[in-house]
Amino acid sequence: MLNEKQRELGRRNFLKAVATVPAAGALLWKTYRSRPVRAGIVGCGGQGGVLLENAPTSHMRIVAVCDIAPDNLERALKVARQRHDPEAQGYQDFNEMLARRDIEAVLVATPLWMHEPVTVAALNARKHVFCEKTMAHTAEECRRMIAASLARRRNLQIGHQRVANPLYHEAYNLIHGGVIGDVYHVRALWHRNTDWRRRVPESLDMDPRQYGYENLEHLKNWRLYDKYSQGLMAELGSHQLQVVNWFAGANPTSVYASGGVHRFTDGREAADHVYAIFEYPENLTLTYSTIQSNKYDHYYEQIMGTKGTIVLQGEREAMLFMEDGKEIEATKIDAGKAAASGPMMSASESRLRDAAGSAVGGTSSGYNPLAAYRDELAAFCSTIRYWTPNPCDGQ
Repeated sequence: MLNEKQRELGRRNFLKAVATVPAAGALLWKTYRSRPVRAGIVGCGGQGGVLLENAPTSHMRIVAVCDIAPDNLERALKVARQRHDPEAQGYQDFNEMLARRDIEAVLVATPLWMHEPVTVAALNARKHVFCEKTMAHTAEECRRMIAASLARRRNLQIGHQRVANPLYHEAYNLIHGGVIGDVYHVRALWHRNTDWRRRVPESLDMDPRQYGYENLEHLKNWRLYDKYSQGLMAELGSHQLQVVNWFAGANPTSVYASGGVHRFTDGREAADHVYAIFEYPENLTLTYSTIQSNKYDHYYEQIMGTKGTIVLQGEREAMLFMEDGKEIEATKIDAGKAAASGPMMSASESRLRDAAGSAVGGTSSGYNPLAAYRDELAAFCSTIRYWTPNPCDGQ
């Protein structure tokens, strides 16, 4: 655990280094002249609620919400009518919602096992789709989603919000600018001290069996059962694995893993402790763990190079530590090796965090992670309206 003096040094180093490499594209469109995309959302639990609360109304109006659970539906409809459209409608049958010709796009935030059928149905109804991570329950389901997107010529974006977080773009630039040297090891983790179980409301009056859930426990705690979920690696680990794949420009070639239900022997099927080693090309190794018995480190990604180390902590803080332990000089760093792929979204002269509403200068690298949800949905809308690059497509 770093002390505050060390963290302050890491923040200063990161900010100084960011100023020495070319800026990436901004994550917002300050002159969005098109009418907002009219959207519906399927799945209004925890993640769906985050999307509802943070969808930028300048870009998107959520005019319909759909959930099989009455409590989720009631809560979501209230938010949609307050934030997006006072005439927003609620549905329990998503096919009824898809039949609306005025809806251009659908946000999918259902339990994992329903991502593919809902997404494919929406694409076949000629709606653009923003589907939350993890993309689907199996690789074959992912391929069917991609095929439907291509066949219907509709946008399919996957909700890995770190691709819209400016701290990660700045870190990417530093890594590919050679600031931390050659990278052979990445350490990432997501540690919590919780049972991951949600309370089943006593007032919830419904029979979930018609929707494929054995009982209300399975409906509310679907993450704990193999039929509906892929457990911790899908719900948490997929975020961080996506970051390493992105930074490395490659996929793992092999993985060694262990784990199991070590603590909460309460009938769950999903492991509560997972440990994995991912091997990549070019001798890069990721060591990863996600546990539910200790929250000391919480969650971070630590990229270790021959010249320095970048720590991305909690999606809100970025730190850089050089191998000599000294504070870096704010001089020009050769960024000749920086990626030539260009901005992820629209170009801007402003720095990423300036555009996202938090300062680059000073001694803090703080960022509100909820802004990344806003920005990834803004990117989704821009792709629909202007065919700008999709920041995280199915491929």
